[in-house]
Amino acid sequence: MIRLSLAVALSLVVVPAFAQTSAPAEPAKPAGEPAPAAAPALPPGMKQYWFVMLKRGPKRDQPPEEAKQLQAGHMANMEAYAAMGKLQIAGPFMDDGDWRGIFILDVPDRASAEAMCNDDPAVKAGRLACEIHPWLSQVGATLK
Repeated sequence: MIRLSLAVALSLVVVPAFAQTSAPAEPAKPAGEPAPAAAPALPPGMKQYWFVMLKRGPKRDQPPEEAKQLQAGHMANMEAYAAMGKLQIAGPFMDDGDWRGIFILDVPDRASAEAMCNDDPAVKAGRLACEIHPWLSQVGATLK
């Protein structure tokens, strides 16, 4: 519990520094101009993941059978990414609010996280929408 609390506390301090982790490529600089500063190094013992908030999407009026099929596709998609080691943990919220669930993704960059979200059948159909944030946790942290 202490390790997880430490990871959460550090993430509240460090995550804002990583808010712009994926930016469009910049054109080559002319010779003689200084190179841009490198992204700050992660704190010792920390690893960056991608926190995805699954939110109620703009199109939730599918007929019951279609909604059931979209949910089955959503679950199969999560199972496939979990088997690849890209989806570390996922789960739904237990109320009926706009926040529907979360993913913690272990992928190298925001573009990869966006591609995973856009690959989800429920997101494609507009039933869910993804809000993606860089997130830090202690290496080896687990839920207990």
